[in-house]
Formats: sequence, C-alpha cells, structure tokens
Amino acid sequence: MKIGFFGGTFNPPHNGHLNLARLWSERLRLDKFLIIPTGTPPHKANSDVPAEVRLEMCRLAAKDSGGLLEVSDFEVKRSGKSYSVITLGALHEIYPDSEIYMVMGADMFVTLETWYNFDKLKTLATFCTMPRDGVSADELNQYREHLNEVGCCGIVADEREVDISSSKIREMVKNSQSISGLVPQSVERFIYDNKLYL
Repeated sequence: MKIGFFGGTFNPPHNGHLNLARLWSERLRLDKFLIIPTGTPPHKANSDVPAEVRLEMCRLAAKDSGGLLEVSDFEVKRSGKSYSVITLGALHEIYPDSEIYMVMGADMFVTLETWYNFDKLKTLATFCTMPRDGVSADELNQYREHLNEVGCCGIVADEREVDISSSKIREMVKNSQSISGLVPQSVERFIYDNKLYL
C-alpha cells in the first residue's frame, strides 16, 4: 500500500492543503492520503485554537474532499510534542509493508536534517515537496540530491504550491474579509459559527 501523510497545525485546513493532497495522490498513485493535525507542534508556539478544534476542522475538510482525505487523531491524542519520527513509526506499525510519502512545505524540506532523530526519520518515508515561498525548484533539487547522499529519499514536484496560507486566512477573518473559496465550505461555516480567529 502507498500512503501519503501530511502533518501540520491545520489552523485552519484550507483548499491549498486539499490541492496538495490531490496533486500528490495522482502523481504517486497513492492508495490513501492521511492528514494528521499536530497536538503540540515542536516548531511553533502553542496555538490559541485547541487541538481538538483543529482536528474537527480537519474532519470537516475530509468530508468535503470527496473521499480524498482521511484524518488521524494520533498526534492530538498523544501527550508531548508531535515529532514526525514518532508518527511515522506508528504508521508503519498500523500499515506494515507500506510505502509512506510525507508531504511538506519547501521551507520544512530544506531543514530536514535538523529534525528530531533525523537518522531514524530518513529511513521511514520518502519526503515530498514543491517550490513555494521563495524556495526555487533548483534549490529544492540541490537539497534533494544532498539528502540522497546521506541516505534520505526526496521527491520535488515541478508544480508550484497554491499560495494560500493558514496565517493569511486567520488575518482575513480577523479583518472581516471573506474567505469564501479559500477553505472548504463546512470549515468556513465552522469558523464563523465558533467565532474563531476574531
């Protein structure tokens, strides 16, 4: 089985996330694509939106995805910081003999060697990214070649990531701007019904 895995705070999940999942699912012919919201992210300050609320928004996005996405609550239920090496190890236990492809932003991809327990992490997945936020395809491919030299497998897509960010959406809600078309409709309703990001 070929499984895609996309982790993050998903605060909130947006159509850029869905587009990424669709692109990689088609490109790699994945059997399953999991999104796993973090409980306590190691790289970011704690969110003012509780993990359970972000998890619910991910579940709504998955329902709107037409079967493309599945949501796991593994990291939200786990205590302590959400390290990818632990999550990937758990996925291998749940789905033995599977190939796992971890999708990430360009900024994360070029810092992979600094991640917690990189020596083990590099054996657990193929790491997938595409150009975004001023990180060019050339830079990514150079770093991918370096990763290959240290025993870590990476894939760089030619496409550019859709320029939607969760931080921009939060700012727009705060400023009473419409986010229609940027997030799934059910997520948009949930944000307004629960007065998030105000």
